Amino acid sequence: MRPPLAWRSLTAGLTVLAAVLVWSSTRYGYHRDELYFLACGRRLAWGYPDQPPLTPALARLMSTLAPHSLVALRLPAVLIAVWATLLAALIARELNGRGYAQGLAALAVGTGVVLLLGGRVLSTATIDLGIWVTLSWLLVVLLRTGQDRLWVAIGAVLGLGLLNKQLPVVAALALLVGMLLSPAARPLLRSRWLPVGAAIALACWTPVLIWQARHGWPQVTLAGQIHTEYGRADERVAFAVQQVVMFSLAATALWVTGLIQLFRDPGWARFRPLAWTWPVPIAVFAVTAGQGYYPVGVYPALIAAGAVVVERRARVLRLLVPAAVLLTALPLTPVALPLLSPSALEESGLRDASEPQLEMVGWPGLVDQVARVYRALPSSSGAAPSTTAAPSTPVVLLTTNYGEAGALEEYGPARGLPAVAYSGHNGFGLWGPPPAAATGPVILVWEGPPPDVFTGCRDTGRVRTGVRNEEDQNASVYVCNGPTGGWAAAWPRLVHLSA
Repeated sequence: MRPPLAWRSLTAGLTVLAAVLVWSSTRYGYHRDELYFLACGRRLAWGYPDQPPLTPALARLMSTLAPHSLVALRLPAVLIAVWATLLAALIARELNGRGYAQGLAALAVGTGVVLLLGGRVLSTATIDLGIWVTLSWLLVVLLRTGQDRLWVAIGAVLGLGLLNKQLPVVAALALLVGMLLSPAARPLLRSRWLPVGAAIALACWTPVLIWQARHGWPQVTLAGQIHTEYGRADERVAFAVQQVVMFSLAATALWVTGLIQLFRDPGWARFRPLAWTWPVPIAVFAVTAGQGYYPVGVYPALIAAGAVVVERRARVLRLLVPAAVLLTALPLTPVALPLLSPSALEESGLRDASEPQLEMVGWPGLVDQVARVYRALPSSSGAAPSTTAAPSTPVVLLTTNYGEAGALEEYGPARGLPAVAYSGHNGFGLWGPPPAAATGPVILVWEGPPPDVFTGCRDTGRVRTGVRNEEDQNASVYVCNGPTGGWAAAWPRLVHLSA
């Protein structure tokens, strides 16, 4: 019989976590990826060059319910972070952990840098974390109870995950390898419900695969670029380091302890497939040069196992470990939470680790800069520029990347800019080119010199966001003539895929 759920302490802790994440939603601004998801959500499809449709669909839903609200947009991320933390406690309970183990698992997961950051940004990575932890929990329940109908639920969750990213394929591989290599669990693979779950997952994934096939498998191209970029020796070292620091050093000690115990403890023989959910993804991502955060979803379950081990130890250790979790997590919280002003964060020693937060700064100012350039354009009649009125000739807004284009679409209409922005980057590349009739001026937000398809380009000034992020360091705003030979001829030279 399982121990009782420590619902009072868990409710209190999860409430605090949710409150912190909601509060943090009102600080800084949109992340560049969120701006892109909003743009994708306005153009719903079964796929995009860099992702399946789930996250854009969530962005569309939340922006419909509460337009331009950061709190609403990020509410799914908050709920997923709370859910993943709760599941860590529930996994500890499934492993016969009592209240201490449940609370320690929730504490170690809920204070992790990667969870706090993911809980305040709507992203495919946050949803992926929730999917992997849910799969781990269902796996543990399946192994404890032997209720093979749970394969149906596992298939449904896997299918949902495949509507978000392709990475759950690796989770499924790890699950099956672990079951095959664990004699106590192997009989569950003969269940008639396993093919049912697999069919559900495949049915969910099929529309995404069809979309990718029809568009030339752009995610395969992106995967190749990621392998080239992250396959260097220094990036592989960084991958290993990230596995240690994604939660906290004390949490790392917990998941290492849990992993070893799952392999060694005869009493946990039936749960051994859970142990294989770590080495299989690590091996796959090491070989394919995956990014460091890809296997993040495996750690909450291993942390839960480690928490159960600690619960069985001497009282002194049980007192020290929660303190160690807090002491090793707190110094890194400014990386994940907006505890400092952007300028203070940039000047801190955590600047490089805080790059995701710095990508949430400066977008309204960028759009204001473009709006000033837009209003200063002369009218087609030759009248002098106006500081308030829009030019009478159609103007195309074109950017280097999807974050800049997404910012122009999110903030621009309220500032008098055209509702549609263009870029050759990823999904935006599919949605172009601009209309052939748009032969008027082009306002470029561009990193580096303007493309040679444009003539008469005039530099109106560097982009200034207030912090040294990608736009502040590299981008300028130009006014150019329309492309030589028209948009249809120029567009293939502007389209590009990059992660």
